[in-house]
Amino acid sequence: MQPVSQPVQPQTGVTRAWGIAAPLLAAIPVMLSFVTIPPAAVDLNVDADTSWCAVLNYAHQYGLQFGTDLVFTYGPLGYLISFYYSPYSLGMRMVADVALCWTVAAGLCLVAWRLRPVWRCLLLGVFVFVAANINRRTDLVIDTGFLCWGLLCFVGSGRRLALSVLIFTALAVFGTLAKTTYMFIAGLSVILLAGELAARGQWRLGLGMAAGFGIGFPLAWTAAGQNLWHLGSYFVAALAIVQGYNQAMGWEGLSQVVLSGTGLVLAGMALVSVRAWTSEKGWDRCAVYRRGSLLTWLAALLFLLWKHGFVRGDSYHVVFFFGFLPVLALALGILPCERGAARYWIGGLTAVCCLLPLITLQSLFFTPVFGSLQQPFRALAYNARCLLKPAEYRQRMNDVVDAKRREASLPRFRDIIGPASVDVFGHQQIYALLNDLNYRPRPVFQSFVASNVQLMRFNEQFYLSDAAPEYVIFSLGGIDRRFAPLEDALALRHLMMNYAPADAEGGFLLLKLKSSAPPQLKLVVEGTVHPGAPIDLRAFGSTNLWLEISLQPSLLGRLRQFLYRPPTVRLAAWREPGKGVLTRRRAPAAMLSAGFFASPLLLRNDDVLRFHSGQELPRPGAYSVELLPGEGSFWQDAVRFRVFEISPAKRL
Repeated sequence: MQPVSQPVQPQTGVTRAWGIAAPLLAAIPVMLSFVTIPPAAVDLNVDADTSWCAVLNYAHQYGLQFGTDLVFTYGPLGYLISFYYSPYSLGMRMVADVALCWTVAAGLCLVAWRLRPVWRCLLLGVFVFVAANINRRTDLVIDTGFLCWGLLCFVGSGRRLALSVLIFTALAVFGTLAKTTYMFIAGLSVILLAGELAARGQWRLGLGMAAGFGIGFPLAWTAAGQNLWHLGSYFVAALAIVQGYNQAMGWEGLSQVVLSGTGLVLAGMALVSVRAWTSEKGWDRCAVYRRGSLLTWLAALLFLLWKHGFVRGDSYHVVFFFGFLPVLALALGILPCERGAARYWIGGLTAVCCLLPLITLQSLFFTPVFGSLQQPFRALAYNARCLLKPAEYRQRMNDVVDAKRREASLPRFRDIIGPASVDVFGHQQIYALLNDLNYRPRPVFQSFVASNVQLMRFNEQFYLSDAAPEYVIFSLGGIDRRFAPLEDALALRHLMMNYAPADAEGGFLLLKLKSSAPPQLKLVVEGTVHPGAPIDLRAFGSTNLWLEISLQPSLLGRLRQFLYRPPTVRLAAWREPGKGVLTRRRAPAAMLSAGFFASPLLLRNDDVLRFHSGQELPRPGAYSVELLPGEGSFWQDAVRFRVFEISPAKRL
């Protein structure tokens, strides 16, 4: 069996009004089961996420400009969809949560009401079950909103179509301002939907959608406190962020999860293909164009969600794909389908795309069945209480923030820094904010996000400018078992040459500015080796060295990067070529090409202290780039390298 639309029947005024009111009323309890009110205040143990949420709120509070002051995966409205609670602008956040989630719930219910009762309940039940059991569900919610309101644009007519176009356009503007990845989903969707509307004679609505997005985005950008002249910089930075994320943030998921996800994305692509090509009866030019637009839109949406879920195959990301696919499969039931063999294919593919993702989620990611089935009811009660008693919610969360503020206290740093400006190197920016310091973030404010040379140069230029902070709270250490000196490597080079330790407290160093001049680099050797072969550095003794390594993907490797993620690359440091490994860590190719502090070997804060005090540190005799077995075909065989002598700038 497959979900099918209800047959069209003549409607009286009363039944027509009820047909609109019923799904909108049903959207209220549905919304309460998943509304994205932040359930957590501050978690210093997951400080990377806590920190970027806090910085987004700080940016809104102090009017920082995105694309110039800040370059990140979220935009100027990102603070409205962050996972962690902030005491700032709670009222605005709650209004945004309710408005967004009710809009999505209304779209979902309007789609469900076009299905027969059994499939209607199944669609709503599956979404509520999945959304309530995913902690950080905002991405799933927005993606579902795009899907439902987009489908309503495809199948709607009359005033309902105009309303669907208006709401989809508003959701596209909001999503693009909230998170940079939605720039691609929203932009492509608007182009395809507007073209489809024009193809069936609704050219005014199509033109209105395109114009609404094109005009609404800059207007909303300005209303969010951003300078209109920074839009170009925002788009350029967004492309760099997305590219850097794909190049360097990959993480291998469980093999069974990756295998299941690969099979399901293929099944999903087959389902949307059959659905799109059987959605029209005729084969005239307009019908073919509509089929193509629908297929392109659904396939692009599914592919982008696959990428989002499996570039970083951890439990936080893969659940979005597994949670979205059943909703997609059931929601496609509102599309008409000619009778015949296609209906059997649709029924089988729908069953696969519903059952297997839910089994995967329940068996690997959710709590035991009894608990996960209860979770929607618990979530509804909790969210209703938060919305009905916001003062109680605020007090409870503020108590947690106050406790974490005491836990994160750095009294010696506060006394030394005083009113001076300070940045945080690493990913624990929350400490500067909880200590009420004069925080002056570099553009790519979390070190692990500066994952390619373009992003690193944003930060280097910041430190070379008059905006450079007087102090830096410093912590050296890579995420995902990365080689630590690769993260924000150009900024790290600047800090090593132009800042000096002033104190140490709470696992951090406090560095103080000495100079803003760029360090001097002198090329001493360059060459080519094969993957796994050593890059010999023994001839340079105790010289401070900077090493740039270029590892280029093959054609097959570029295809893999586009469809999935880059293969894992590791960097090994040796006492001498092939003997006495000092460390072996992950090293994304995009970060290797930017370069890193190669000698002395800097792995932790103590190494930085010893460097500045002139003490002996390990000096690797060689480095080697290592590929995983069977992945050599994804890379070109030549590994090019350049070694530089690095020294402070000469003072006049």
